[in-house]
Amino acid sequence: MKIWIDLSAAPDPYFFRPIIRRLHSIGHETLITSREYNETVQIARHCQFQFEVVGRNGDERLLDKMKCTWLRALQLARFARKFRPDVAVSFNSYSQGLVAKLLGIRFVTFMDYEYHPLTYLAFCLADDVVIPAGYDAAMLSKQAGQGEVLHRFDGLKEDIAVTTFTPHEETRQQLERLGIRSSQVLATVRPPPDSSCYHRFNNELFYDLVSFLADQPKVKILYLPRDASQREKAKALRLDNLVTPPFFMDGHQLVYHSDLVISAGGSMNREAVALGVPAYTTFQGQMAGVDKALIEAGLLKYIGSSGDFGKINVEKCKHRGPVHGNPELVQRFTEIICADRP
Repeated sequence: MKIWIDLSAAPDPYFFRPIIRRLHSIGHETLITSREYNETVQIARHCQFQFEVVGRNGDERLLDKMKCTWLRALQLARFARKFRPDVAVSFNSYSQGLVAKLLGIRFVTFMDYEYHPLTYLAFCLADDVVIPAGYDAAMLSKQAGQGEVLHRFDGLKEDIAVTTFTPHEETRQQLERLGIRSSQVLATVRPPPDSSCYHRFNNELFYDLVSFLADQPKVKILYLPRDASQREKAKALRLDNLVTPPFFMDGHQLVYHSDLVISAGGSMNREAVALGVPAYTTFQGQMAGVDKALIEAGLLKYIGSSGDFGKINVEKCKHRGPVHGNPELVQRFTEIICADRP
């Protein structure tokens, strides 16, 4: 079977890596495309995928995003006509879904955030929709169409992503090159997804929190910007103990070697949970059901205002939790992708 996987965001290569390995091990062929968006292409290369870069993400203007989605769909259509895949798979790639519908290719989509404005489109285009058990049922009833098959799973997509994870000493060496010593408290921080359709607002709380961390003793802040504008915003803070890596670092390795992780998005916090590292969210939008469940379980802490800064345990992580990889989920997702049905 020819399985076409489209990578549209930075977490996607890590998510699909164990699935691709499983598909290859049972004799299937994968065809991989990637959107030029944030670190997606860079991470796909790091994962040693063979893939084609097709299209880009739009800028912050919604009209430009729509234009790029349709243009990318046309570009992907040429790819699909050339290679004739049996099934198309992605984490809600709207361009891929449009192409699959147009060419009569079975479309399997995964999604774990209920409040993206285009989720309804992806679900209507899909033949199979895979969602976590924590996905909000009320939102699902509004988004689901009539023909797709729904598959629910317990856990996080990040449980799949870290299935083959093993710590590498190389990351510790990279941190030392950045001037970060093992005796210091390493806080890895990720700013908000400012260019995403679902994040059309400012989140100054995140930067207030970064300044708060900078005042704590023995702390080094590793700042991971999503784009050039966020890199410049960090420079404007003029914090001596804030470091922006000038070279690529494996996100999972970096999270694992951190003492705490703070993100104004979603995936990196959940990666921290899956890797047993203390995690804090400053996300200011509508919270995903999976994140609400993690907060209720005490695995993720919510920082909603500066008054919550005291909740943050700014010290060395001495009791790291277990890595929550789930090979059974990898097998189940592979079976969904390879299902022999129209």
